[in-house]
Amino acid sequence: MKNYEINHSEYMKKVKKLSIESLNYIIKDCKDAINSLPDNPKNSYYMDEIHYCCMELVARKNKLKK
Repeated sequence: MKNYEINHSEYMKKVKKLSIESLNYIIKDCKDAINSLPDNPKNSYYMDEIHYCCMELVARKNKLKK
């Protein structure tokens, strides 16, 4: 079975360039994938994607508050 690993630093750079709509879409898509196939070996990759997209959304929200 293949081990799927995310390049954390590259993905963090990538999400900074995405629109809010894209970030929300990725989060929803990853959650749907995890829920539809809980034993998928890529689920940890999807969780990392969700984490970094959420981090970016929070950072943007906090930036607007300043």
